[in-house]
Amino acid sequence: MAFYKDTEREKLRQLVKACLLEISKLKIQLKKCQKESSQKTSENLSIKELKIESQNKIDEKDRILKNKDDKINNLQDLIQKQEKQIEELMKVKLHFDAITAKPKTDLTSFQSQIYLLLPETEDTLEKLYNYITSIGFSELSNENFEYLLRNLERKGYCQSCTHNNQIYWKKLNK
Repeated sequence: MAFYKDTEREKLRQLVKACLLEISKLKIQLKKCQKESSQKTSENLSIKELKIESQNKIDEKDRILKNKDDKINNLQDLIQKQEKQIEELMKVKLHFDAITAKPKTDLTSFQSQIYLLLPETEDTLEKLYNYITSIGFSELSNENFEYLLRNLERKGYCQSCTHNNQIYWKKLNK
């Protein structure tokens, strides 16, 4: 019976050793899994940090773009204002050139100035008179302006025609 007990004991010992070996293998695997898990956790954290950092960079770039867009809009507004000023200055230059131009040979200086300032489009006496007075001939009366247009017509610089019971005047290029 002692032999039987020794074999049982031996089997039990071998079984315990096998269990201990298995336990140590499982402990090693557990440590590997814990390492991997901590690495994955740190990777997940670093991925989250990268996402947050990249989102912050994107937000910063968006702010920069918005600022640049605002600057561009401000500059475009400034350009439009400058273009309007240039347009106004070109009108003033045109008027100045017309007023200071040498008079036409068969016209007086005043007639020549008015002729050069008249717009190219056909219009009524009132509208032409308002245009000329807005330029700076504020002392000119409506009657004198009509008389001046008739003199220009007689000399071939203007032409009058009637539409719908209104007299229209047109500047002729001479």
